[in-house]
Amino acid sequence: MLEFFRTSQWALVRRIILVIIVIVVAYRTYGGGLQSLFSRPDPQRDIVVTKSEFRTDISSEKPVWIIGFRNSSRKFTYDNIELQANYFDKDGKFLNKDTLVVSQRLDPLQEKTIASPDPKQRDNATQGSLTVIAARQVQQ
Repeated sequence: MLEFFRTSQWALVRRIILVIIVIVVAYRTYGGGLQSLFSRPDPQRDIVVTKSEFRTDISSEKPVWIIGFRNSSRKFTYDNIELQANYFDKDGKFLNKDTLVVSQRLDPLQEKTIASPDPKQRDNATQGSLTVIAARQVQQ
């Protein structure tokens, strides 16, 4: 049995195991970066709404959205973020939905919180939720 460790087959097995270990460690360390090099812009994946508050109690003509964004992309910059807004009454009953466009530049790995007025007066709506639909990629 111990003579196997002196053969050329054992030397080949050791080299193969070493190459596999190097590949696994390199993928764990640099895999996300390599994957982002070959990925295409996807605003629905890259832009995350971290905070969304629909505020009707602020003294203005129209309600206001307090929105937190995070661009989780390491490569792409986005602008003109298009959101789907769902509106609910005080009991949580769905009222309607609308599309909001927020003209806000989000650089890679950037996080922002902004206030944006709602385009319409929402009489019965007291709550809301936001979902990212699309965004324009900024060419650098």
